[in-house]
Amino acid sequence: MKSILITGLLGAALLAASACGPLQENNRVRDNAEGLFERVSSIGSNPAPAPADAPLTRAQIEAQPNNLLLVSLISRNATDVVQQVGVNGTKVTWVSVQGIGFVFDGGLLVGTRGLGDDLMGADVSGARQSLRTGGSHVRTLDFLNGLDQIVRADFQCVTVKTGIENIEVFEQSYATSIYEETCSSAGGEFKNTYWRDANGVIWQARQWVSPQVGYLGYQRL
Repeated sequence: MKSILITGLLGAALLAASACGPLQENNRVRDNAEGLFERVSSIGSNPAPAPADAPLTRAQIEAQPNNLLLVSLISRNATDVVQQVGVNGTKVTWVSVQGIGFVFDGGLLVGTRGLGDDLMGADVSGARQSLRTGGSHVRTLDFLNGLDQIVRADFQCVTVKTGIENIEVFEQSYATSIYEETCSSAGGEFKNTYWRDANGVIWQARQWVSPQVGYLGYQRL
């Protein structure tokens, strides 16, 4: 299976940040992780289960100076390890060695760069509140279409707790509650799934990016 090898670059600042560190030099973690996962599984089960013979170990993960995230693009059968390169309030930016970028706000995807049909921005304030209390909210998403134009769409969403699950992420176990966020608009619908612990940390998730890209799955390493 291939890693994320997709055309397109981030801005110069993010590219400079991704050109150094453990994913570029002495790239043992990424070399071991590459090809581990064939796809992200369906909603209701772990989005990126590790096979028993996976070479990546907890010791290798802990030895890295930067936080790591395992990201899978389901429709493109692509998986890679990305590193944290910046924090701005509740927003965290992660970049792959190829310069593909992902921005999460409290664990919720709010932006991508380098995928082609990118999520350019998102208002997830209502979604974050619903993860704490349940209920309905509006998601506003900005997409980059095939004409390099930004198109805005509003989705009516509802978030419900659907169960509990103990998940294991490379030798580390977490007790989580599963939340499903179902969103719809005149143009279509999608469903996001989050595995969230009692402290509000989302350890893994399956989230929609855009109509062309489809779903992204991730695990915090």
